[in-house]
Amino acid sequence: MAIVSTPLIEHLILKVVFKKVFNIDIPIDVPDVPAYIAGVILMALGGCHNLLFLSLENSKQKRLLALQREKQAKEEPHDQRIIEEIISFLPYDNTNYWIEQASYAGLRRDFSHNLDCCMRFSEPPYALYNEVVESKKQELVITIRHFNSKCAGYLGAQEDASGIMYLPPYHWKGRRDESEKRYYEMLHDVANAGQELLQAYDAFIKCVKSQGFIIGKI
Repeated sequence: MAIVSTPLIEHLILKVVFKKVFNIDIPIDVPDVPAYIAGVILMALGGCHNLLFLSLENSKQKRLLALQREKQAKEEPHDQRIIEEIISFLPYDNTNYWIEQASYAGLRRDFSHNLDCCMRFSEPPYALYNEVVESKKQELVITIRHFNSKCAGYLGAQEDASGIMYLPPYHWKGRRDESEKRYYEMLHDVANAGQELLQAYDAFIKCVKSQGFIIGKI
C-alpha cells in the first residue's frame, strides 16, 4: 500500500537504486491515476487520524492539568493551615531552648502543654495531603510522644504545685542510694529523647520548606 501511495519520482529512484547498487532489475509498475488518488486519500485519512489523536491527547492533558490545579487549590491551604498550627505550638527557637534544657532544668508548664497538644496531629482530621510532609509530621509526633513519656516520671511540680515549671527531682541527687542512680538514668533518658525530638523537628521543618510551604522566618 505504501508503494502505491508513493509519488512517481520515488518509484523511479527506487528502481534506479536496485539496478545500480544490487544489479537487480525489479519491475515496478507505475500506479495509475486511481491508485494515486487512493494513496492520497489514505494519506489524508492518516493525517486526519494523527491530528485527531493529538487533539484528544491535548484535551486530555488540559483536563488533567485543570484537575491537578483544582486539587492543589483545595489541598495546599489545608496542609498550610495544619503546618502553621504545629509551628504555633512549637516555635523554632523556643522549642530548641526548652528541649535542650529539659533534662537538667525542667520545662515550662505552657510549653509542656503545647507538646501535649501536638499529639492530636497524628489523628486523621489532621492528616496532610502532601504525603512527604505527612510522613515527617508522623515521625515528629512519635518522638514527641516518646519524649513526653520519658518526662512523665521525671519532671513534676515538685514542692511548688502552683509554679510555672515542671522540674527534675533535684532532691534525689544527694541521697547516694537508688534514688540518685535513678535520677541520672532518667536524666539521660530525657536528654536522649529530647535530641531525637529535635532531629525529627528539624527534618520536619526542612521537609516543609522543600515542599514549598511558607512558615515565616524559620
